[in-house]
Amino acid sequence: MTSPDPSATAGPSLDTVHGSVVLPTFLPDGTRASVRAVDTLDLATVGIEAVMVNAMHLAQRPGLQTIKRAGGLHRFMAWDGVIVSDSGGFQVLSLLRKQGKKGSIRSSGVTFQESPSAKKIVLTPEKVIEWQFGLRSDVVVALDDCTGPEDSPAEQLASTERTIRWFRQARQAYDLQCRQRRLAEPPMLVGVVQGGTDPELRQRCVDALVESGAQGFGFGGWPLSAEGELEREMFALLSRITPPDAPLFALGVGRPEHLVSLCELDMRWVFDCTIPTRDARHGRLYAFQPDIADRLLTPDRTFYQNVYILDEENSRKDEPICATCDCPTCRRYSRSYLHHLFRVKDGLADRLATLHNLRFYTRLLEMIRAGRMARPGLREPAQLG
Repeated sequence: MTSPDPSATAGPSLDTVHGSVVLPTFLPDGTRASVRAVDTLDLATVGIEAVMVNAMHLAQRPGLQTIKRAGGLHRFMAWDGVIVSDSGGFQVLSLLRKQGKKGSIRSSGVTFQESPSAKKIVLTPEKVIEWQFGLRSDVVVALDDCTGPEDSPAEQLASTERTIRWFRQARQAYDLQCRQRRLAEPPMLVGVVQGGTDPELRQRCVDALVESGAQGFGFGGWPLSAEGELEREMFALLSRITPPDAPLFALGVGRPEHLVSLCELDMRWVFDCTIPTRDARHGRLYAFQPDIADRLLTPDRTFYQNVYILDEENSRKDEPICATCDCPTCRRYSRSYLHHLFRVKDGLADRLATLHNLRFYTRLLEMIRAGRMARPGLREPAQLG
């Protein structure tokens, strides 16, 4: 389970000082240097090779000095795999746009205060880069101005211009950190592409990020439309207009069918999302259809089903969550036992459920990398204007 799928070794990869990860891949949410309910040995057991952390939260607690004393974030959290750190801007900016009284967005950065008694947090392009170098992340994501599907064209334009300006400042801070630390193998620098649903703005942002030295590209803005549908056309555009050897970060994308949908366009995706681990803690589990070995993966949800472990019928079922799964939970425990653990609120329930859901995701990606899709890695043409 811990070895890469042999059929995937020739695909695109995310290359870092802590190893190369074959793409596409999925990063569980390790916001505060932990994936909830499991430890790093558990992650390796179910095939996870990289995690996503939040630089802003870690800079606040436990603080960069604590992590520095430990020898960097890898040692602090006892993780030998790849660490990608996000700026924290998405969470702050999404809150500010909904509750502007909590802070402000300025040309120099973002000011945020969760409550009147809380400490004020200031995010600038330079500070965010310094934080991530302090963590010794393998991949650092520059601060961007995140918008939502409800924002006006004028707001999308302002967001794109601000994101471009902030990335240029981030690149200067990145180069300074590399010189000061004399790094032989610096982290990868990812720029986030804003522009909403305007292809010309997206193209303009990509061009500017390429010119400024971005090595990877993230999908900026909310990945779903106002109707809750995946913005597939904009993801296809990102695939089309970015350098073909650069990793693409589908920030916040995480439903199984969405992974399949985007991998039909391109195989360079790095996915990260809270969905599988959060669902696990609420007893919402995933199971491939019994005939999955004979199916092609399609983005219509037909290849899997949800198992609600707290449903009373599961109290009488002695079979595993998924008959074809090789995770530690399915190899050893029945649905009835897991149902019991959730009913009595035993902490083991969260761990076993999380192990299973994460293994579902790594198995899904193994199938994708093996070409088990109707249209694997198809890059659709993008029309501007």
